[in-house]
Amino acid sequence: MHAMDDQILIARARNGDHAAYGVLVGRYRDAIVRVARRILRNEADAEEAAQEAFVRGYVALDTYDPRFRLYTWLAAIAQNTSFRALRGRDWRISAIDPAVARADRAFVEDGPEISLLVAERDETIRRLVDGLPGKYREVLILRHWHELSYEEIARIAEISMASVKTRLFRARQLLGTQLRQRKLVPDGG
Repeated sequence: MHAMDDQILIARARNGDHAAYGVLVGRYRDAIVRVARRILRNEADAEEAAQEAFVRGYVALDTYDPRFRLYTWLAAIAQNTSFRALRGRDWRISAIDPAVARADRAFVEDGPEISLLVAERDETIRRLVDGLPGKYREVLILRHWHELSYEEIARIAEISMASVKTRLFRARQLLGTQLRQRKLVPDGG
């Protein structure tokens, strides 16, 4: 059964052959997990999203259009599932991840004084980002923590591309102003 064409396996799965769908899952599992991981940036969440995508795919198998590759269809389901999971995360009210605010050139090897200054600055930046209005904090975290594209942010936040760009610009302006007020960046920066 492992050597069978996708279309034959799909036809068998549509007729209730669970093992045929299992072969398809095995065939595309790694690729679908990669799709989810790219969006969610977390292995456990990606595994869960991929599993949900395969379940949703099985339930909706009758809607699959054989003119398209099965991978494309499953990847679209995985993307939607991952975006829904990302939207459902509690990141809107939780503290920002320490990875968001990192010093560019300071390393622990630079000495304990530099490490302490960097840690203090990072904590200040996290607090400032947490204090931004929700609509600005949301796009800033999605862009810089999750490293999502503007298109992905627009889908997740359910806003237009122009709104994504405007909110990111304003979030950066607000953050920059606050950083300058605290003398964490030069007045020209």
